[in-house]
Amino acid sequence: MYAVLLFAAAALLSNSRAAIVNRHMKLLDINNSIEANTKPTAHQTKRFITITKRPASRSAHVAGATLELTCEAIAAPAPSVHWFKNDAPVYEYDKESNEVIDTNPSSLGRVRSTLLVTRNDAPSEYTCLILSGSKTARASTVVYSSETNTDLTERSKLVPLSPKILVSYKVFVDIIGSNIVLPCRVKGHPRPIVTWTDNNGESVKKNPGMKVLRSGELVISQLRWSDMGEFTCRAKNLFGSAEAKTFVYPARPNDTDG
Repeated sequence: MYAVLLFAAAALLSNSRAAIVNRHMKLLDINNSIEANTKPTAHQTKRFITITKRPASRSAHVAGATLELTCEAIAAPAPSVHWFKNDAPVYEYDKESNEVIDTNPSSLGRVRSTLLVTRNDAPSEYTCLILSGSKTARASTVVYSSETNTDLTERSKLVPLSPKILVSYKVFVDIIGSNIVLPCRVKGHPRPIVTWTDNNGESVKKNPGMKVLRSGELVISQLRWSDMGEFTCRAKNLFGSAEAKTFVYPARPNDTDG
């Protein structure tokens, strides 16, 4: 059980590191998520999916402004989020960022995804679809315009935009030795530069086992126990910067069995 795994690890660590593990375990809300699902058979990793934050049932969009719709979910395997407008997929990222990167069946994570709505001429239904292995969950909101001003809306597209991190994991757990991918998908104008620092605050460029993709994702090869800690993604352009932290927990293979 992941809860037992993290509690045991916390007991073995120094007080300061134990506090960090406990804080991130609370972010996973593991007990509540697992108890709501059936127990797995022996040697099978628990599968569950829970939406922890969803948009309001109705959301007002002001012309010329940006409306942020956010979904958060916890799942095993670690989930991905896909957005739809009236059942049509919505892509917020540069083309090279649209590839689907599968997560390992042994993983667990808490993901946060934000959709930026800059134009909405008529009431539309926006849906975040959470995928975790073969399981899905969804949350929807109806976005309506509180006023109409086409000229203002068109001009807003040309305004410089400081970086916004739209997709990241708050917590990610996987088995030691796994190859993992941590997303950091951003939007900004001009296009932000994305960098990562590791759990020691050092640039990941110094580590031959880590690589940042053009899309902003961080690839960690052969996950090690020493990789435990917070990895930080930073996005920067001429108009500002933003950052998101992902707490990575390397688990032992037998820790994720039922």
